[in-house]
Amino acid sequence: MGHSSSEFPGGARDDAGAQGRSQSPPDAAIRDIDRICRQFGMDALRPQINACAEMLDGDGIVDVAVVGRFKAGKSSFLNSVIGSDLMPVAVLPVTAIVTRVRHGPRDRAIVRRQDGACQEIPLDHLAEFVTEQRNPGNVKAVAIVDVEVSRLRPYRGVRFVDTPGLGSVYAHNTRTSMEWLPRVGAALLAVSIDQPLSEYDIDLLKDLDRHTPEVSILLTKADLVSPRDLADVTGFIQEQIAKVTGTPVRIFPFSIRPGFEAMRQPVQDYLLQHVSARHEETSHQIIQHKLRSLLAGCRQYLGMALAAADAAEEARTHLQCQLQEERQVLSTVRNEIWLLSNELKVRLREGCQEAFLAHAAEVRGGLAAGLRAKMAEWDGNLQQITEDFERWAHDALRSQLEAFSPEVGGRLTRRQLAAAQGSFSRIVRAFQDRLARSIQAALHVSFSGATFEAVINEPKRPDVKIGRVFDTPLEVIWFLIPMWLFGSLVRRHYLRRLPWEVDKNLHRLAGQWSEAIGRSVDDLARQAQGFIEEELTTVEGLVATAEDQRPAVAQGLARLDSLESHLAAVAARIERE
Repeated sequence: MGHSSSEFPGGARDDAGAQGRSQSPPDAAIRDIDRICRQFGMDALRPQINACAEMLDGDGIVDVAVVGRFKAGKSSFLNSVIGSDLMPVAVLPVTAIVTRVRHGPRDRAIVRRQDGACQEIPLDHLAEFVTEQRNPGNVKAVAIVDVEVSRLRPYRGVRFVDTPGLGSVYAHNTRTSMEWLPRVGAALLAVSIDQPLSEYDIDLLKDLDRHTPEVSILLTKADLVSPRDLADVTGFIQEQIAKVTGTPVRIFPFSIRPGFEAMRQPVQDYLLQHVSARHEETSHQIIQHKLRSLLAGCRQYLGMALAAADAAEEARTHLQCQLQEERQVLSTVRNEIWLLSNELKVRLREGCQEAFLAHAAEVRGGLAAGLRAKMAEWDGNLQQITEDFERWAHDALRSQLEAFSPEVGGRLTRRQLAAAQGSFSRIVRAFQDRLARSIQAALHVSFSGATFEAVINEPKRPDVKIGRVFDTPLEVIWFLIPMWLFGSLVRRHYLRRLPWEVDKNLHRLAGQWSEAIGRSVDDLARQAQGFIEEELTTVEGLVATAEDQRPAVAQGLARLDSLESHLAAVAARIERE
C-alpha cells in the first residue's frame, strides 16, 4: 500500500513522481481532493490531506496511539505490552515527547530533532529526551523519538505511539498530543476507573472519531473495584458513548498489577489478532475513514458555493453585502487581536517579574553564604579583592539563575501561550459563528468552516547574562583605601551589595523571557488574523464566482461523489475477498 514518491507542497504527491506507476484508489483520491482544494482555495484542509498522504507512505503499518489524560496509565500499559519498564513512569506528568515504539532487529532508540538531525541513543537514556523532568519544555528541540524493540516481533504490523498526557499543567504536552491526532491509525483512549469518562474524554473521543474507526477504551486501574462495580462502570461508559457517537466502542478493563494477567489478555488479543495480524486491512479501513472525513470537509465548502449559485440573486446579493460588512469590520477585528496581544504581553511582563523575583530570597541566601566562605580566601589590595568579587559574583549568580531559568521560563511559556491560544481561538470562533449565521440566513445551508489550529512556536530560551557589578574605575582609587584598616568594612559592603545585584539580574532575566514569549504571542496573533482573512477571502471568492463557476463547482461535487462511491466499492470488494 505504501508508495515511495516525491511530495509537492502540501504533502500530496506530484504528477512527475506518479508517472510510470499505477496509483491505488486512496492515492488517486488524495490527489483529486488536493486538486479540488487548490482550485477553490480551501487550504484549511491541508493538515488532513497531509495525514492521509503520510499514512499511505507507511507500508501498511498501523500507528496505535495511546492517548488520554495525564496519569491515566498510558506508559504503564505500553510497558506491559513491551514486557519491560522501557517507557518512563512517575507520580508527576512525565511524557513530554511523542514516542513511537515498534519491532526492530535490535533494541535501540533514534532521537529525531526539529532541525532534521538524528541521534541513536541507548534505550536506558530514553528519559533524557522524552520526559518533562529531564527535557523541560522540550529545550532539547526533539521532534519525535523512534524506539525499536526486538521482543515486539508478534506486533510487527503495529507501531505504538505514546503521547504526552492531556490536561496536565504542561500545556505544551496537551498541544503536542492534539497536533498528533490527524495521524492516528488506531487509538486506545486510556481512562482511569477512578475518573471514568469526563467531558474531556468525550471531547477527545469525538476528535478521534473524525480520524479513525478503530477507537477503543482502555479502562485502566480496573483492579481498584470489584467485578460487579467494574461491570457497572463499563455499562455507564458504553451508555455515555452511545449518546455521543451512536456507535458501540470496545472497552478493555486493564490492570498492571500481579494477579490480573487474565484482565490484560483481551486487549493483547485485540492488538495481535485484529490490528497486527490484519494490519494491511486495518490500515486500509483507517485510510478510508480519513478520506471520508476529508471528503465531508471538502463537500461543505463546495456545497455552500453551489447553494450560492442556485440561490436567488437577492439572497446572493444580501450574503455578499454581509460578507462586505465583515470585510469592513476586519480592521476592527485586527485591532481587537492586537489589543489583546498587547494586553497579554503586559500581563506577561508582570507575570515574568513576579515569577522570577519570587526566587530572590533563595538566590540572595545562597550567594551570601557562598560569599562569606569565599572572602576568607581573598587577599591583596582593594582592586584585587574587588576583581575577585566581580568574577565570583558573575559566575555564582549566573550558575544560580541558570539552575531555575529553564523551569520558570518554561512554565511561564506554557501558561501564557496556552492562554493566548485560547483567547485568539475565541476571537476566530466568534468570527466564524457570524459567518455561519450569515450563510444560513441567505442560503439556508449549515456551514461551520475550518478548524483554527494555531501552531505555537515556543520561544528560544534566553541566555543568562550578568551585568557588570561595579561601574567605578577602581584602578583610580584603590591605593587611597588602606585594606588593613577598612577590609572588614569593604567586605560588609560587598555583602550588602549582593541583594541589589540579585534583583537587578532577576529583572533582566524576567525581561528577556518576557520579550521571547511576547514574540510567540505576536506570532499567534498573526496566525489568527491570517486565518480569519483567508477564511473570509475563500468564502467571498466562492460566493462571488458562484454563478460563473457553477459548472466547476458541480463538477467538483460530482467528483467527490464519484470518489466516495469508488472508495466504497473498493472497500466492499476487499471485504468480500
